[in-house]
Amino acid sequence: MQFEHIAGVGTRVWRWSRSSGTQPRLLHAAKAAVAAALAWVVARYVPGVASDYPYYAPLGAVVAMQTTVFAGLRSGIQTLVGIALGIAVAAFTMWVGDPGVLAVALAVGVGVLVGGFRILGEGSSWVSTAALFVLLVGGAHAEGYSLGYLVQMAVGVVVGLLVNFLVFPPLRFWDAERRIDQVNSVLAEHLDGLADVLEQGERDERAWDRAQDRLDRAIADVRSRVSIAQESRRINPRGALRGSRARLQHDGSRFRALERVAWYTTDLTELVARSGPVSSNLGRPDEAFTAPLTTAIRQVAAMVRGDHPPEEGDRAISELERALDASREHPSDVAVTSSALVSLRGIVESERRATQDVDTETGPSA
Repeated sequence: MQFEHIAGVGTRVWRWSRSSGTQPRLLHAAKAAVAAALAWVVARYVPGVASDYPYYAPLGAVVAMQTTVFAGLRSGIQTLVGIALGIAVAAFTMWVGDPGVLAVALAVGVGVLVGGFRILGEGSSWVSTAALFVLLVGGAHAEGYSLGYLVQMAVGVVVGLLVNFLVFPPLRFWDAERRIDQVNSVLAEHLDGLADVLEQGERDERAWDRAQDRLDRAIADVRSRVSIAQESRRINPRGALRGSRARLQHDGSRFRALERVAWYTTDLTELVARSGPVSSNLGRPDEAFTAPLTTAIRQVAAMVRGDHPPEEGDRAISELERALDASREHPSDVAVTSSALVSLRGIVESERRATQDVDTETGPSA
């Protein structure tokens, strides 16, 4: 009995660490620590003047330990280019005059100006930093310091890339999939809130603004995570696994469906809650449309959440269509409800397409 209790606690802790993203963070932290330690060891055997500056190698390893192998390669190259440019800026500053207050100001000013090119990416901040290091730390030994600085950073970058490439190179699929599921819940809550507004006939403009802002941020966050998942297959031996491409395509398909659902949900909100039947100047819609429209929205929300299949949404929408077909009065309510029907149908079809194999064929390319 005691063993079963311990096993149950262990299972819950394991699930929590996975759902919270703790596992990949722990793995990434362990790999970064190993890479920094290896870089420190290797740096001591670098020949020449660079051996006097081994402490820059662990820094280079940390720079290269990004969330994906490709991101680490890009960051490492950009950082080394930025350092090289910073060394050049420092050389120019020292050629102009002796180190001092004006030299520091000139190095930083020129470094920030040179680092402003977007192509440098993460290396942009290293231009002025490297210029200051060479100017103030290198001092009279600026030439040897510059060489050691650049070489040891390069050593660290190479070590970091090798560790990230060889030791469980990260594939970020699970993170994107988890966030897609979470945003589906946000969309479902948004639709349930819209159904509540229809039932009560009252609206809260500030609440809708907050809900829309939350939805926009969630979609932007998913877009970023799906992009990282796509990038994680590049220069990654695990990316060649049989199921990785299909999984990435499916995730891309789900995200595109999520964007469409978010757009239709926003459109539905504008139609019904902001300027339509429950706006301050029109009041509550006719009961003949309120009940089937509310039911349809709630069924679609449950479908988005994953509680019901798309067929449940189809049935609720069919009831709403029958209510419209039977109507011969209230043309303004009919027009708004018809527009809302288009949005609801768009949500259902988007969710259906996300689960069809034919749609995954158009997912993001490797």
